[in-house]
Amino acid sequence: MGTIAEARSGPARERAGPDAEPAVLERELTEAVLAGAARSDVLGALCRATGRPVRLLSAEGGVLASTDGGAGVPATVAHSVLAGVAGPVIDTLDGLRATALPVVAGTAAAGVLLSVGPGDQRVQALAGAAVTALRIDAVRAGDGLAEVSPPHTPADVVAALRSGTVSPSVCAAAAGLGIDLQRPPAGAVLHYSGSRLRAWSTALTWLEHPVQQEARTAWTVVPGELLLARLRSRLRLMTGDDAAGDHVVAASGSHPDSTVGLARSFTEAERLLGLALTRRVPLLTFERCGVVRVLLPLPRAELEAYAEAHLGPIRQRPELMATLRAWLAERGSRQSVSEQLHLHRNSVGYRVRQIKNLLGTDPLLPAASAELHVALAALDLLAADDQRLRGEDEPVSAGH
Repeated sequence: MGTIAEARSGPARERAGPDAEPAVLERELTEAVLAGAARSDVLGALCRATGRPVRLLSAEGGVLASTDGGAGVPATVAHSVLAGVAGPVIDTLDGLRATALPVVAGTAAAGVLLSVGPGDQRVQALAGAAVTALRIDAVRAGDGLAEVSPPHTPADVVAALRSGTVSPSVCAAAAGLGIDLQRPPAGAVLHYSGSRLRAWSTALTWLEHPVQQEARTAWTVVPGELLLARLRSRLRLMTGDDAAGDHVVAASGSHPDSTVGLARSFTEAERLLGLALTRRVPLLTFERCGVVRVLLPLPRAELEAYAEAHLGPIRQRPELMATLRAWLAERGSRQSVSEQLHLHRNSVGYRVRQIKNLLGTDPLLPAASAELHVALAALDLLAADDQRLRGEDEPVSAGH
């Protein structure tokens, strides 16, 4: 089998050194590999040309060959380089900086080429000159090749996080977007109910924040309520038609401890968005949704059963349901309820007596009040789920 030195034999060929030109080096290495030189020969020639140790890593970051016996990189970093979302300067597992280049043959990855040392344009150009030879070597050997996924867009990353199907390449792309999946953020959702849909779509692209959009709804991740409020505020300003009301509503789920939990957080955010639309509030987070956070994990059947057990006798009486909500909210102030519902004080008293008789309890008693608050919250969540499943923009009644 030929070597690089043998392939360069002849008066016009000089041994590659610190003054090697990238174009000349690429031609010589390519000819040498076609003549039978091994990948170790390519790495040796590149080491002499750059004056630096070089390593060839697998698609998972392990060392395939090296000139210094050094370590590789984490799999997520290798995937990031191959996906085009990281590099050229990265850190190795033995704590060194290195210039990293993907070695890809068609749709298959032969690995990652590292030149150990600080970033340098000349070193990067020389390393790039060796990539063609290493591609040829990988195709000729036919082993160690891994399919390369096309680069993930920000929308792809958010969609994968929503579904819980988080591959190493998604992790790498997420890291490139600044999303730390070791400390996952909360799932969040924003909804637009105004008339300027084109402005809404344009505004989402100008956020400089990863989002996945489907018509009026957009999903993203946020580390906390402050960023979600900022995103909502920017979208309101950019859509420009919120003079008549809050056309942008936002919600976020709990903060998970894993990517599996992040998928659950997105589901919570979607349910809370429905609740925000029903209650006509512009922003609702898991931390601030009150007793609803206890109800979110419960199946629909249990919510229905609880609401029916505590509100069944008046559930189909909208006027009594509205009076109960106001009576609890105003802590039994007949005057306040009268003003809120535009009723005569005597009418309020009559309705409250009906409620007490039908429910068999005084709603203001501490135990009864707590149960009724939970039952009303369960009804709100059920109504929000109904609205979400129908995909409607206008809030529906939950017995107000």
